[in-house]
Amino acid sequence: GDVVSEAGKQRTMEVFGQPLTPQQVVQTICDAVRSDGIAAVLKYTEQIDKVKLDRDALRVSAEQLEAAHRQADDAFLQALRAIRKNLVAFQQAIRHEDVSVEVTGGGLLQQRYRPLRRVGLCVPGGAAAYPSTVLMTAVPAQVAGVEQIAIVAPPTPFGSENVDLLATCHELGITEVYRAGGAQAVAALAYGVDGLPAVDLIAGPGNLFVALAKRY
Repeated sequence: GDVVSEAGKQRTMEVFGQPLTPQQVVQTICDAVRSDGIAAVLKYTEQIDKVKLDRDALRVSAEQLEAAHRQADDAFLQALRAIRKNLVAFQQAIRHEDVSVEVTGGGLLQQRYRPLRRVGLCVPGGAAAYPSTVLMTAVPAQVAGVEQIAIVAPPTPFGSENVDLLATCHELGITEVYRAGGAQAVAALAYGVDGLPAVDLIAGPGNLFVALAKRY
């Protein structure tokens, strides 16, 4: 967890003014988000992702999601629907059912499965766009019966500014998409900030800092 490139070390110096380890970077960011809320999320988004956002721009609007869906290529949307159909079929097949066992002498033991109320999904956006990550994390949650799904993706051309990514969210009926990545996005999901309520579980891939933040 302490292996970073020279460029990464230099970026750490620029943002934090000292050569912190990745774990120290994550702890600093997470603690700041926990204490300062959305202000810290916006601060680190500007310093790390080089994108300046205001509070109202953190969440992708319904109009932007709809516009992305209209712009998406029809063949792409058809592929999304085929993939979703396959995912739903598999997830329904493996979904746990409640189990009841009668106990000798009287009584009943029961194991029940209930979906989480609200989950957060991390979608990368550095080297490429990943509509596949949205599908592979959101569809199982939907089949399980999760009521609220919040997606975070960095404000990059491959992240929350990507037409195909936003179109995928709209196609799946996901209305909560936030322009945030890295440790600050994980912390926002974990602690909750103004405009982004906390979640019960965080899933989805990410880089070293995302992985360390999820563990922290």
